Amino acid sequence: MHISNGTGLLFPTLMYLASYKENDSLVTLNPAAANEEYRADPNNVVCYGVYGCFPITPPWTDERRPIALYPEKPSKINVRFPVFNRKTRVHPKFIDLDDPDYLGEVGINPAGRIYVITHGFLQSGKAKWIERMINELLDRDEEGTASCIVIDWGGGSSPPYNQASANIRLVGAIAANALHMIYEELGLKNLDRVHMIGHSLGAHLSGYTGYYLQKDFGLKLGRITGMDPAELAFTETNPIVRLDTTDAKYVDVVHSDATPFVPKIGLGLYEPIGHLDFYPNGGFNQPGCDQSFWKRKDGSFVSSMYQFFSCSHVRSVDFFIESIQSKCPFTAIACESYEKFMAGECFDCDRDGHLCFNFGHRSHDSFRALSQAKQIIGSPAIQAFFITGPAEPFCRTHYKVTIKVSDTDESMMHGGEIGRFHLAVHGSKGVLSEQMAFTDEAELYEPGQNYTRVLAGTSVGKPRKLSVSWEYNTSFLNPLTWRILTSPRVYIEYIVLQSLEYRTKIRLCPSYNIPVTNNVDSIFTQDNCRYYPQPLDTVLN
Repeated sequence: MHISNGTGLLFPTLMYLASYKENDSLVTLNPAAANEEYRADPNNVVCYGVYGCFPITPPWTDERRPIALYPEKPSKINVRFPVFNRKTRVHPKFIDLDDPDYLGEVGINPAGRIYVITHGFLQSGKAKWIERMINELLDRDEEGTASCIVIDWGGGSSPPYNQASANIRLVGAIAANALHMIYEELGLKNLDRVHMIGHSLGAHLSGYTGYYLQKDFGLKLGRITGMDPAELAFTETNPIVRLDTTDAKYVDVVHSDATPFVPKIGLGLYEPIGHLDFYPNGGFNQPGCDQSFWKRKDGSFVSSMYQFFSCSHVRSVDFFIESIQSKCPFTAIACESYEKFMAGECFDCDRDGHLCFNFGHRSHDSFRALSQAKQIIGSPAIQAFFITGPAEPFCRTHYKVTIKVSDTDESMMHGGEIGRFHLAVHGSKGVLSEQMAFTDEAELYEPGQNYTRVLAGTSVGKPRKLSVSWEYNTSFLNPLTWRILTSPRVYIEYIVLQSLEYRTKIRLCPSYNIPVTNNVDSIFTQDNCRYYPQPLDTVLN
């Protein structure tokens, strides 16, 4: 089975862990007892020469980490560091930790940005997403001097999961030694232009690298990006056990698969752990990820299970890669919760603490700009939300939509309706967005009431007008949906449409007193609002 596009199959691994007994684990102590094997005993400490010692006493074991193992030997994990640059994409040269003199030959430009990319559980440095990310980073590098270093720890990423999660401690220490050698041999002033990017277990591995760089060499990474950091054995743990804000000068995190499929167990962390934590679509159940592996078209149970467990987890990678391309700027806004964000309570950038950020590759630019403007004080945990589409391209434009149902005599006499609105935005680019459902399910709309939602659609430029249709839902069991003598319709007084990306807010109205009827598009324009008696400012504020 192909596993290069995600860290799925955690469910079978958990089953494997269920039968994996701690007293079956054998650990070799090095160098004091290189030829003697010991069981995983908290009273023993494994040491691997210059890479240091690795205890499994608290906080490495606690109620969230009942099984803690020592890292396997460096020769078993066999960490490799291939280097890529704009001219070397297919046949990279490898960093040799035992030959510092060779470092000048591998293709790292000390004047350029250095990206360090690492995979997670069940993967290797040959994962397809790593290849995609390398190409995007090198293609979009304006200076043309960037290099990419892959941390390939495929020799230690196999099941059982708790062994792989132990191995990343050693891999992080080895990577720290590699980056220190680069710093020394290439004469770097600091590591400000070094950006580590890790997925799943690789996110925490990046944190360990940052920790050991500070502890052993007095150096601090410029940036770490954690793409859906692994949850199992890391949630609610001491910061030293997982990625945290002390591991680099700037730590940004994307959470894409925090939904637990077993209580308190999920593929990705939900808790904020960075300077800036992004939660696309709330951080779970990503659009386009089929939540039922029983309904796969190919009928393959194994393929279906793989897709089920890995799709949302891998979306963090997909979103970040797309953000490098800059075809559509992902915009996220800080909010107290996803529910408040979707209700439109946090839709005004830079008002009431609701700051707007670029997501992904350029998030540091917006974070730094707001910090310099003193809008960010200290190092708070900022949670920012945005919506994506179900397939590539994922980037969407956000709209806050407020529908005012009319309280005219005609509307009051007709009464409430149960159904769904669908809206499409006409933009300044002369194109029309896809239809956006105002709600997931049919709801009751009553005369005189306001209804607000945040929607997302393809970018069409500044909004100009709306196409609005009504999907009528009838139920034999619900008398409110019965229409015997009248046709389904809703009288809308106006719609206020606000664009997050373009920072515009306009009021749109239908033709005077013409209702929106079932499955027929009605055009809402600004000109039609001349019939509306209230001043514009009264409505928009």
